[in-house]
Amino acid sequence: MSEPDKLSKTDQTDDAAFAEELEDEVWAEDTSGPSLISRMMAELAGTFILVFMGVGGALFFGLGDNGTLAVSFGFALGVMIAAIVFGGISGAHLNPAVTVGAWLGGRFPGRDVAPYIVAQTVGAALAALILLAVTLSHPNIAGYEAARANMSGASNGFADHSPAGFPLVAGLIIEVIIAALLVAVVLSVTSIRQKAGAAAAPFAIGLTVGFLVMIAIPFTNGALNPARATATAIFSDPWALQQLWLFWVAPLLGAAIAGLLFRAFGPEEDLIIIERVEAVAVVED
Repeated sequence: MSEPDKLSKTDQTDDAAFAEELEDEVWAEDTSGPSLISRMMAELAGTFILVFMGVGGALFFGLGDNGTLAVSFGFALGVMIAAIVFGGISGAHLNPAVTVGAWLGGRFPGRDVAPYIVAQTVGAALAALILLAVTLSHPNIAGYEAARANMSGASNGFADHSPAGFPLVAGLIIEVIIAALLVAVVLSVTSIRQKAGAAAAPFAIGLTVGFLVMIAIPFTNGALNPARATATAIFSDPWALQQLWLFWVAPLLGAAIAGLLFRAFGPEEDLIIIERVEAVAVVED
């Protein structure tokens, strides 16, 4: 047999072995897990719980004589509950920043980023809508405009609308840092190397969210989550929508920083599954 024939036969063998390897990767095409629609519904419901508890605590803290700690605890507990209930379905991102960070960190497929963000934002908006409706039932709230003004107290802002009067730059820095820290914690506790402690992940993430919100409240009223910021801005006075851009840009920037750092320096085994799944999808297309 000539040398070219040998090389051709070797190439064919390699191609066949590669094709067989792809076929053997049953997990890459595993349809037994939740569908995208199921995961979107889980993200919607989970973010609803987070915003309902967290923003509800912020919205009514004056009525119940609560304070910053109670508001932070509301967000923390909301994350814990949503993560425990929906973590096995969608991963319970509950936050566009977490979804983007997981994607850039090589832990989440890019094709699912937009659906997750849509579901999270819709869930957050539904929670804010219900809170607005509940607010309207209060005897001291006279009409929709008064309810919107009350919702503005739970919205995120800077400068004149910062709880302590901090300017845009301070709000930007704080929101970038807290989003980066949140994504870093999420990627750490969900790493393959932390598999033994996976049961503690909802509590670790929830407490992290609570503490980060508590730190950020004097600066921006503690956004951390673009979906949460959007939900309250929709039903608040006009200034909230005008300043909303910051509470998308800053958290996503912080998430990108943390995600890319984890992709570059994190455990390599965390990247294998996503990369192989996408490789299969490319071959089939």
